[in-house]
Amino acid sequence: MVRLWILLTTLLTTLGVVLVASPAHADVDDFVYDSWHVSYQLDVDEEGRAVARVTEKLVAVFPDFDQNRGIVRALPLTYEKANAAPHEISVTDESGTAIPFDTEDDGTFRIILIGDDNFVRGVHTYVISYTLHDVILTTDDRDEFYWDIVPIERAQSIAAFSAEFDVAKDLAPRLTGATACFTGTAYSTETCEMSEAQVDSGRSKLAIAPFALPGGSGVTVGIAFERGSVVQPPVRLPNPLLDIGPVVIGAAALVLGIVAAALVLLERRRRRTHRGVIVAQYEVPETLPPLLAGPIAGETKSTIAAEVVHLAVRGAIRIEDGAESTGFLGRGKPQPVLRLLDQTRAGDGLDRRTISDLFGSAGAGATFTLPKKDEQFGKKMLALASDGAKQATKRGYLERVRSRTATMLGAGAIALGAGTIGFTMIGIARENWFTILIALPVGIAAIVLGVIGVMRHTMHTQRGAEAREYLAGVREFIRVAEADRLRLLQGHTTAERRPDGSVNVVVLYERLLPYAMLFGLEKEWGKVLEVAYQETGVVGPVWYPALGAYGLSHLDRSISSFSDSFTSSVSYSSSSSGGTSGGGFSGGGGGGGFSGGR
Repeated sequence: MVRLWILLTTLLTTLGVVLVASPAHADVDDFVYDSWHVSYQLDVDEEGRAVARVTEKLVAVFPDFDQNRGIVRALPLTYEKANAAPHEISVTDESGTAIPFDTEDDGTFRIILIGDDNFVRGVHTYVISYTLHDVILTTDDRDEFYWDIVPIERAQSIAAFSAEFDVAKDLAPRLTGATACFTGTAYSTETCEMSEAQVDSGRSKLAIAPFALPGGSGVTVGIAFERGSVVQPPVRLPNPLLDIGPVVIGAAALVLGIVAAALVLLERRRRRTHRGVIVAQYEVPETLPPLLAGPIAGETKSTIAAEVVHLAVRGAIRIEDGAESTGFLGRGKPQPVLRLLDQTRAGDGLDRRTISDLFGSAGAGATFTLPKKDEQFGKKMLALASDGAKQATKRGYLERVRSRTATMLGAGAIALGAGTIGFTMIGIARENWFTILIALPVGIAAIVLGVIGVMRHTMHTQRGAEAREYLAGVREFIRVAEADRLRLLQGHTTAERRPDGSVNVVVLYERLLPYAMLFGLEKEWGKVLEVAYQETGVVGPVWYPALGAYGLSHLDRSISSFSDSFTSSVSYSSSSSGGTSGGGFSGGGGGGGFSGGR
C-alpha cells in the first residue's frame, strides 16, 4: 500500500513538472524584443526615383522552452499604386552569419519566414536587410517620405526602439526641414522626437532616440522634400488614356450601342405595321390556328392550352373530367381528360400534329389524360410550340433579318466596349476607382447593346404585319362592349348565321375563346360566353359538357383553371435536369506590415 502511494505521488509530481516546463497551449507570439533598431538610407536611382536600403536589427528574447523556431516579418507589396515589394533580402545574426529564411507572397504582403525547424531559446539577434523603391510620394506642395517603420500589427513589446535615416547627398539639399514622428496604436496622434544633423559629403542624418514600445504600438515618420525631388513611377503619373480614356471610349461605345439597339426596335416596330389601322374582327381563318397566331401576335405564353381548346371548340376533340373528379375547380382532383372525336375537323397541319402528339395513331374515341408531372410530355409540347414559331417563318409571316445600319453601329459598340474594358484592366493598377467603377459596367453594357445591334432578329414580313393587325382586330373585338360586338356582327354579311337569319353568336364566341386565351383575356371572355350560353339555353357546351353539371356561373374560372393546368403540365421539368504637413497619425504611412514569432 505504501509503495503504491509513493508511486502515485511520483507520477503526479512528474506530471506537474512537465505541465509547468511545457505549456500545453504555448503561443509563438509569447516573447519580447530587447531592442529593435532600424536604419534607412534614402537615395535616388539612375532614373531619379526614390530608393531606400533598409536594415532592421531585432534582438528577440524567447522563452526557455521549445516554443519558437524564429520570427516572421511581413512587408507590403505596394505603396500608393506602385510596386514596393522588398527585394535583395538577407538575414544574418549579429556577427554576419547567414540565418536561413523563406519568403512567400499572399497578395498583400511579402512574408519573410526567418529560421528553420530547430527551436530557439533565449536571446537571438536578427539583422534583416532589404531594398525598397518608390517610397517617396509627391503631394500637392511637397515630396514626402511617410513610412511606418515598425509595425503596429505586433504582439511583442520592445524595450528599446530606435531609428536613423541617412539622406544621400543628392536628396539632402532638397530637405525642407519639416519632419514628423507619431507613435502609439492605430490612428494615434501622439508624437515622438526626431533629431536632424548634417554629416560629411553633404549627407543629412535624422534619428529617433531609443524609447520603449508596448505591443500593438507602432512608429510612423514623415520627412519632407521639395516638390519634384524624385521622379514618380508611371503608375502615379497622370495618364489620360488610362485615367479618362476608358470613360470617354466607354461613353462613345454606349451611345453607339443604344442607337444600334434603338434602330433594331424601330425596325421591328416598322415591319410589324401594315396599315396602322386596327379594325375589329370577329373570326379567325383556319389558316391561323393558335400555335401559329401566337408567334405572329407576339403572344406565346398559352399557345398549347389555346390550341387544345381550339381543337375542342371546332369539334375535333372534347374536354372531359377524370373518372373520380367531382369538380373541375377542386384542388388535388384528377387532371382533365381529352377525347378524340373527329380528327378530320383539324384543318391546319399544326392542328393535325397536335392531335398526333396527344393521341398518336389512335382513332376516334381514344382518350388522353393530362399528366401533372411528365417531363417527356412537357418536352413534346414545348417542341410543338417551337414548331408553331418555325411555321410562322416557313409560311412567310416572320423572317430573321438584321439591320445594316444597326449592324455597323453595333460592331462599333462592341469594338469600343472591348477597348474600354481592355484599357480599364491595363490601368487597374493605378487604382483609379472612379474610372474602374464607371468604365467597366459601361463597357459591358455597350457590348450587350452592340450584340443586339449585330444579331439577326425575328421580324414580320409584309404578310406577317397584315396578319398581326388582323389578330389585333380580333383582340379589339374581344375587348369591346357586348352591344358594340353585336353591332359589328350585324354589319357583316359574312357572319355565320342561324336558319332564322340571326348571327350564331355562341359558335362565334366559342371559336374566339382560344384567341382570348392567347391574349390573356380568357376570364373576361368566359363571362361573355356564360351570358351567351344562358341567353340561348345551352346547358353544357359540346366541347366541355361537364361544365353544365357544375353550373355555367363558374365558366370563366373553369377556363382559366384549365389553362393553368395545361401550362403547368407543359412547363414541368425534372429536378435532375462571393504626414509632415500636419494631421498625420501612427500607422498612416507606407511600409509597416506585421511581425511575430514562428
